[in-house]
Amino acid sequence: MASSNCIWIVSFLITAMTSNFGVFGRAVDTLEFLSQLSKTAHESPEPALRTAASRRRIAEAHRERCAELAAPWLENMQQAPGDNGTLLQLRVRPFSPGSSRGLVFPEKSLFSFVRRVYRCCQEGVNCRSVKGIQGLLRADTDVEFILTREILSLIVRRAELHLHLLNPQHLDIRPVLPSMAKHSLPTRFSLGSRGDVVELRVDLLFLFQSLQEVAGGAERSASLVNMRRVGFFSNRDLPAEKPSFAALKHADGDGWGDGVANMLPDLDLGLVLSCSQAGSEVSCAAGGVHLSHTPFMALYYR
Repeated sequence: MASSNCIWIVSFLITAMTSNFGVFGRAVDTLEFLSQLSKTAHESPEPALRTAASRRRIAEAHRERCAELAAPWLENMQQAPGDNGTLLQLRVRPFSPGSSRGLVFPEKSLFSFVRRVYRCCQEGVNCRSVKGIQGLLRADTDVEFILTREILSLIVRRAELHLHLLNPQHLDIRPVLPSMAKHSLPTRFSLGSRGDVVELRVDLLFLFQSLQEVAGGAERSASLVNMRRVGFFSNRDLPAEKPSFAALKHADGDGWGDGVANMLPDLDLGLVLSCSQAGSEVSCAAGGVHLSHTPFMALYYR
């Protein structure tokens, strides 16, 4: 497996669990019981009411967080903005055994997300198998993800890019994938806000479907023909036809092997954040919008 080959990719199988709690009681003297009733009658009910209200708010917030896991996508058909937008560059690389690049340990934001999925599943909400892929921040706006062959062999039902953004001026943030807009296709996303932090999720299912077409997925073999069918590669990324093509059909395990890794190109995908306030376009950078955590991907699979 890839984990034994020095790459850290989080894999979590979310299952419902039950716990049994013991119940105990104790005898109470009748006079003591009546005394407590008398005290309670004269005490103000406000502390108890405040506690109950606080619990209701916490429970409601938790239900909202669980509902966000299955929130329907919103669609943005706009083109990428000009100078006011913030460009994030996403790069996807195949994992090659023996390579030192891509050694990424999951960060707090990814652990928190998985914990939320787990807790919601305990309550019978949105129980699904999920894998998390931690990104590696190469620069302020350049994020790299390493994918294994095992990842691309999954039957992925939903693929999300998770961005946590500081938004001190509470601007309206919308993502644009230029590669989608170029073909008049929408950028699908969902949003959740907590104070000055925005959790932005962007639909990347098309990306994994394209990569599986290139790599062959669980049933197909990779080929240059498939590579050229995928419109997200630039010409400079496409490799020349070489004898190493034969290695593609015989690659086993999570790593691609040297021949396969050399054959598959790195995939660069731009994501532009568009910001507005009261319907007018504004600069995201001037508004203080920036990443608060390194992005990660979440894959829901069957």
